[in-house]
Amino acid sequence: MQEFQEKRKLRKIIFSRKVLVLLAFVLTFLIFSTAKVYIKSRNAVSKNEEIKKEVADLEQRKSDLQKEISRLQSESGAEEEVRKKFNVQKPGENALVIVEKNNENDKINQGESSGFFTKIWQWIKDLW
Repeated sequence: MQEFQEKRKLRKIIFSRKVLVLLAFVLTFLIFSTAKVYIKSRNAVSKNEEIKKEVADLEQRKSDLQKEISRLQSESGAEEEVRKKFNVQKPGENALVIVEKNNENDKINQGESSGFFTKIWQWIKDLW
């Protein structure tokens, strides 16, 4: 009988409102802590992916720069770069600039500076 009464006291203590409120606070604290850790974990995973992508981009850039360095180390590559940056020529070499004629620009320029009779004359010439 004494055992039964001791168990009853223990149950009263365990299922008392104070203990249940305390356990509810502990449970709430654990849930919020777990949520914070989960959010930090997700952020770390996304940062890790961003860093991996950045490393891949940097490796690609490194390979491109190494190709450019090897091109510039050759005589023809260095000459091409100097010509492009400083607009130089070899002795005895001439530069030829080709400008394409643009019909639309000619018509616009003529239309702006011409009078009424010039437009009629241009229209007659276009018919032929």
